[in-house]
Amino acid sequence: MDAIRKVRPAKLYIVADGPRENVPGDQVKCSEVREIASAVDWDCQVTKLFRDENLGCGKGPSSAMTWFFEQEEEGIILEDDCLPSSSFFFFCTELLARYRHDTRIMEIGGTNFEHEKGRNKTHSYFFSNMIYIWGWATWRRAWKLYDYEMTHYHEITSKKYLDDHYDFAYEREHYNYIFQKMHTGDERTSRKTVWDYQWQFICKINSGLIIVPNKNLVTNLGFGAEATNTIDPVGAGCDLKLEEMEFPLKHPYLMMADKQRDQWYFNTICSSRAYRFKSTVKRFVPKLLYEAVKQTIKRMRRIAALGKDVALRSPSPVVENPS
Repeated sequence: MDAIRKVRPAKLYIVADGPRENVPGDQVKCSEVREIASAVDWDCQVTKLFRDENLGCGKGPSSAMTWFFEQEEEGIILEDDCLPSSSFFFFCTELLARYRHDTRIMEIGGTNFEHEKGRNKTHSYFFSNMIYIWGWATWRRAWKLYDYEMTHYHEITSKKYLDDHYDFAYEREHYNYIFQKMHTGDERTSRKTVWDYQWQFICKINSGLIIVPNKNLVTNLGFGAEATNTIDPVGAGCDLKLEEMEFPLKHPYLMMADKQRDQWYFNTICSSRAYRFKSTVKRFVPKLLYEAVKQTIKRMRRIAALGKDVALRSPSPVVENPS
């Protein structure tokens, strides 16, 4: 709220989900957050949507954005755990105007995960096929394409429309798995706690470009045990530094996704070396053999874990002092 107060927007839309059932203290925390978010002490038109029901981290944010874009043509979106720099707002404002009617652009991101020394600094931003949702901006024209249920999933996958969109087989396997879970889901993984993979799906099937700043303009404060998705306190992006964009902006003259930077992002943020190796092996090893090897490795890991547990619970050997 302090970051928003610095730029004093003329309009502010505030959405808060309801408390979770059977979660002690949630009612109190929700009340405290709503009080903080309502502390607007500048000349500003404030519109609130405070829910009694808890919709979760999937339907909650996505329906909130739909509600917002029913009232505005464009806007900047921040979740409660995202801390923006002051220049983030001016960066988004300028590019919202510049690309307002350019349907090739679906989103303006605020995060850059790259190491500062490795960045190409020719321009103020580049284009990507990957979404960045830790503080971002978009237009009603783009968000109206959003589909939480992924209605066209079966048609897209059965006709393999996206297969040639990926540069590597392991990238294709990753997104096929993710999109299938978001569409169908199970008790472990589903869209109940996620809204952004559906947005990634929509951007891909519409060949949408995402703007990524050459400076990191937003950090995420929501890492840790109380998080829904970023539970790992040292997960990717936990140590990003907040930067300020330099103006005037230097606009790129080519409207193309930077494939090299996208590949770095996928390899570094979206996947691990072990995952990519496993995916590559699966392509060349018969399925039955692969499954047999996978089950054997799982059994070996369980045996090793059991042995480690037994060793930890065993009394330490007594060493007599020869003196």
